[in-house]
Amino acid sequence: MNDSTKILAGIVTFNPDTERLIENISSIINQVDEVVIIDNGSDNVDAIKNIIREFEKISLIELEENKGIAFALNKIGEFAVENKFDWFLTLDQDSVVLDGLINEYQKYLQLPDIGLLNCYREDRNIKDSEEIPEKVEKKNNMITSGSLMPTYLFKDGFTYDNSLFIDLVDFDLTIRLKKNGYYLYQIPFVGLLHELGDADYHNFLGLKLLTFNYSPFRRYYFSRNAVILIKKYGLSKETWSYLYVGFIVLMKSVFFEKNKFKKIKAYFRGTYDGIRFKAQRYEK
Repeated sequence: MNDSTKILAGIVTFNPDTERLIENISSIINQVDEVVIIDNGSDNVDAIKNIIREFEKISLIELEENKGIAFALNKIGEFAVENKFDWFLTLDQDSVVLDGLINEYQKYLQLPDIGLLNCYREDRNIKDSEEIPEKVEKKNNMITSGSLMPTYLFKDGFTYDNSLFIDLVDFDLTIRLKKNGYYLYQIPFVGLLHELGDADYHNFLGLKLLTFNYSPFRRYYFSRNAVILIKKYGLSKETWSYLYVGFIVLMKSVFFEKNKFKKIKAYFRGTYDGIRFKAQRYEK
């Protein structure tokens, strides 16, 4: 750790697998100055309390109910501001940080106009490995888990939209960052073990198709929020892609996943509610 740079790691939990949470905390706690857990009304919050008693420099903020990922991420940002951290790292409850990630991030903290830093990840469920470039690259969007954000940006208003609740919360933030001249940098380092849904492969007409088996609940929020982002930022190649991807994922679920009718219903209900949602038009 660079003694002059204070870095916080924040983990959002909701009914976590306790063994994976222990693995998550253990992987990051010695790489940062402090860890904060924001619990979104878990049924097993007592187990979480027992876990954190085994560690130093860790705090727990309990929410009485599930207020969504955006609300919890904002709590991490607020904690970083109140406790004067320079940067804060956001992690999913099942993400495991690999050795050396924070040291690698620190090599890039002087890049111009950083909005977010993120790394490459290894998905436990996906067999195909992603080719890692030799140099840092600018990206169009970034997921929440593994993202390192300058605290001053959060303080300046680059917060998460609580009304989105869960899906596309991260991409909503990245759109605003880019519109204001900040960059999303992905460093050439595999620093995270991660899982996107319950991934599975299927053979279809000679093609290998990947499905993630997300619940109807997630299908609802993804389709709803894809429409909301179009209403907030206008129709563009990027905002349209979220609606398109959601539809393609839905078609895969029709052929290969369980609860397909519930997922179809959730998708179209989300689309309808997104159209009705009174999203405030974003102005730079």
